[in-house]
Amino acid sequence: MPLPIHPRVVLYGLFFLLALACLQPAQARVIPDLYEIVEAVPSRGATDRANASSRGLERIFVRVTGDQNIGSDPKLAPVLKDARKYLQVYRYDSEDNQLYLHLSFDPQAVNELVHQLQLPLWPNNRPATLVWMAVDSLQSGRDSLRQEDYPELFGLLDSLALERGLPLEFPVMDLNDQRNMPLGSLWVQDEAAAQKAAVRYRPDASLMGRLLQTSGQRWQANWLLIHGGRSYAFDASGSSMEEVALRGINEAANLMAERYAVRAGGTGVASAVQVEISGIRSFAAYSKVTSYLQGLAQVSAADVLAVRGDRLILSLATSTQLESLRDVLALNRNLQLDAEGPVDLTGYRAPLGSAQNPLRYHWQ
Repeated sequence: MPLPIHPRVVLYGLFFLLALACLQPAQARVIPDLYEIVEAVPSRGATDRANASSRGLERIFVRVTGDQNIGSDPKLAPVLKDARKYLQVYRYDSEDNQLYLHLSFDPQAVNELVHQLQLPLWPNNRPATLVWMAVDSLQSGRDSLRQEDYPELFGLLDSLALERGLPLEFPVMDLNDQRNMPLGSLWVQDEAAAQKAAVRYRPDASLMGRLLQTSGQRWQANWLLIHGGRSYAFDASGSSMEEVALRGINEAANLMAERYAVRAGGTGVASAVQVEISGIRSFAAYSKVTSYLQGLAQVSAADVLAVRGDRLILSLATSTQLESLRDVLALNRNLQLDAEGPVDLTGYRAPLGSAQNPLRYHWQ
């Protein structure tokens, strides 16, 4: 069945896209409005406001946890029933004879609930994803999908991205894009072409989709998400082009959340990972680096061990696997990965993240 999209979210999705466009080049983005929701309501009455607050808080939990089915978790039922308790601000407005309720929930209170209920937390520093799509329809044949040709479809995709808290960007499909990502390369999902075509946008991830109409009422889509040196292939089927496109964005959000969400109450044992960052030539840079690392949800403590010239050496306490920690650090474009430590004469290299072989980065 088609994925539900709130009617007014389409409009807010367009605002979201405009805001993201101002932040080019694309890179991991801190999503500031994860805790704000708009709900259509029949009246300003207390009962309607309570019901809308419950629905809105459920949508917030989807964004914050990355789990699209979190609303069915029985642990959430009493929380959603008393959703007004977690409201900071609300206001009404109307448009086209429809009344809307704007709800702003308390981020700290919501995050504390996530921790108490031992739910996953997807931090708001999220990878920007560049989406390429091609379509093969029975009526028009094969072509690349462009925003100017399918504004309603792209509006729906923006809206779903807003619902899931996944920052999206779409190529402009000018002559540069058409040269770097020809239709044939897009249709076969050529990863090398995707890397070349993404240079001008500098996204954290590329998502390629080919949408095929198999009959008058059936569509099939094949998707490939390329991110952090890994590729994820998945399929979608539905009764319309819009449905299979929405399912592609939804699954991409699921994969990103699975990769970056911090699992509360997990069995991971906290460990110390040593990090060395060069290029720290001012107190401002020092403050930015330490504040960034201390603010990561995956890091419980970031202790400065030494400052040697322009090099800052820290110990990060984390229960996240080393590979996942590196994924998170890679989202900050100011941190450029340096080579691992040398191999000694016996062929031994100290474990990565140890004092002898720290994670090495350069701050730009």
